[in-house]
Amino acid sequence: MNREMQIILEIDNQAEIFYPDAEKLGDHAATAIKKDHRAQLTSLETIAESTNKISDVFDYIKKQTARNASWREPHRDSPNEGFGIRLKKYLETDLKERSNRICQEPLRIGDTSDEGKRERRRIHLLLIRQFIRQMVVQYEYKVNVAETENKIANQARNAQRTPERRGGR
Repeated sequence: MNREMQIILEIDNQAEIFYPDAEKLGDHAATAIKKDHRAQLTSLETIAESTNKISDVFDYIKKQTARNASWREPHRDSPNEGFGIRLKKYLETDLKERSNRICQEPLRIGDTSDEGKRERRRIHLLLIRQFIRQMVVQYEYKVNVAETENKIANQARNAQRTPERRGGR
């Protein structure tokens, strides 16, 4: 198997493993950012997909966290951390550790040569892209399902009220 195929398989494997974490952060985003600010997350996804620099992703997260109170809003899963800080920390720490582990074994990519360091950064960025994709999908799902559930609940409440009004007249 060629080198690039090995990398793709490892990235895909890691994406399956961290999927529950992406769901949790997607839920946090849905609670904090809500549907009205969807463009902030789709912009994050666009930046992650189009850049070759991890720092561009972190800079965007830091800028959104500084500018928008919703990015600083905590969640029941993380009562002491806002969404932006939690996301940045996960990408910087957890995904960096995963990247280092798969670069050591099974990919055997060194960390002393410039080429090895570049390849490690690329793999970290690939993991970030996967994570952000998964997180944004969960965010979209959560805000839209919640909206639909609210509409159904409102319709049910209205349907229950209507017979009462008729019967009272």
